Order: sequence, then C-alpha cells, then structure tokens
Amino acid sequence: MSTAVVNNKRENKARRRFIKPTTIFIILMLLYPCLQFAIMWFGVNINSILLTFKDRYLEWLPIDSLFKNYVNVFEKMSIPATKQMYLNSLVYLVLNCFITLPVSLFFAYFIFKKIYMGGVFKVVYYLPSVLPTVILTLVYSSMFNTGGLLYPLFAKFGINTANFFVQGTGIEKWMVWIFCFWTGIGYDVMLLTAGMARIPNDLLESAKMDGVSPIKEFFHIIIPLTWPTITTLFIFGMMGVFGTYLQPMLLTGTIDSTKTIGLQIFNDSQGSALNNPATMGLVCTLIATPIVLGVRALLNHFFKEVNF
Repeated sequence: MSTAVVNNKRENKARRRFIKPTTIFIILMLLYPCLQFAIMWFGVNINSILLTFKDRYLEWLPIDSLFKNYVNVFEKMSIPATKQMYLNSLVYLVLNCFITLPVSLFFAYFIFKKIYMGGVFKVVYYLPSVLPTVILTLVYSSMFNTGGLLYPLFAKFGINTANFFVQGTGIEKWMVWIFCFWTGIGYDVMLLTAGMARIPNDLLESAKMDGVSPIKEFFHIIIPLTWPTITTLFIFGMMGVFGTYLQPMLLTGTIDSTKTIGLQIFNDSQGSALNNPATMGLVCTLIATPIVLGVRALLNHFFKEVNF
C-alpha cells in the first residue's frame, strides 16, 4: 500500500474525530430550547400529574384512596358556586367563537378592502393587542370609576358607574364580557387580515370582472380561502373556557359571579394545597382534548385548504 493512501486514511480518521465548528454551533443553539422544553413543559406537566395523587401536604395518597382528588373535583360540581364558575367559563366559548370571531371577520374584510380611514380602524383594533392586559384593565375600569371619563355622563341619568364592577349588581359580568370582546377583536382582526392578504389579487379581479358582488365575494371566496385561519381562531376561542382568568381577576377580583375555571386554578395554586388545582387542570384537559380535536376535524371538513 502506497504512502499516499495511508496518509489519506489517516486524514479521514482525523476528520471523523474532529467536530466541525458548525456542528458545535448547532448543538449549542439547540441545547437551550431542548433543555427548556424538558424542564418547563415535560417536567412541569409530569409533576402536575403526580400532584393529583398526593394530598395537600404533598404526601402520596394511600392505594385505596389514590383517586381521592379526582372524586373531590366531581363532587364539588354539585356546589352552586362551582356550577356558576363552570357556566361563567362556558360563556367565553360563546363570546370568543360565535360573537368576537364573526365580528372580527366582518371588520377584517372591510379593512382588507381598503375602506376609507382603514388605517384608523387598524390602530383602534390593534391597540388592545399591543398593550398589556394590566394597563388595559386599569384604563377600562378607570373610565367608570368616580372621576372617570364616563362617570359624569352616566351620573346625569342617575347611574353610579362606580358600582359596575361590584358583585350583586348584575352588571359586573357584562363589564368583563365587553372588555374581553374589545381586547379580543383586535387579535382576531390582525390574524384574519394577514390571512386575507395572501389571497391573489388576480383571483379577486377575475371575480369582480365576472360580476361577483362584495357579499358573494365575502362568503364564496374570502371565507373559504381564509378558513384555516378561521379554524385556528375558533380553536383558540374554545381554549378561552380554561384560559380566561386575568381579565375577571383584574376587573372584579375573585368574586363568584365572574369567577372562571382558570381563575379558580390560579387562586388555588397560590396556596399550599397544590393537589387541587393540578387535579382540576388535568380533569379539564382530559375533557377538553377530545372535544377540541373533534371540533377541529369537523371544521376541516367544511372547506379544503388551498395553497397559493
């Protein structure tokens, strides 16, 4: 065997042993997200599942009462306050999916068609999506409190708007719902207009030349071609049943008339009995997952996704 062949083999072996800088860079860049996923998602969720089999002192439950926490969750459903909490949470399904989403779709279409002062409407709709919820709730509630912008206007009719966020008036629910509608519509409009912007202009120009009216264009072209975005927002809206907690907490506190599942889990997680919120969260996940998957499969059957 020649000396050149031997040297080539040695060089190849040395190259195999040597890790390229590009490979090292990729490994280091992937190390952090993988570690974060392992700890913050996988680890947290596994720990939450294990908490459902422990008592309030984080001791393992006996074998004969291993599912005691799950039994307690279902037993509490018969309590009037708990029933009210679940009903309050279901309201956000209707609000997000059947009120906010259709209205957002309507406004997004008008912005997409470049109506007069469309830029102003963009700012009005997008502003709640940019500002933190804490600031928005503070501004929103301050308008109705004593000295607020709307307080003297309602005072002329003998209405004390300072009590709008107090339990027992019956208005506190509506104030939270109106706020969620106002802040939610901007997020939906933003995504819907982005989905409509992908539609080729040639297709719309061709439809216009064929005499398609704006109403037919909206229902027969815009909605089918933006259906994947609509489906995604519908699923996100369903998640509001379990994820809405910050708005009622900041506006009305922890009163029963506006308490939601998410707010109950948040409040319970601040104490020492972590088994209760963990069990409630897992039960809600087991119930919601097949429903969400079923709704998603149903929505995907209405229109086929079009690539353009």
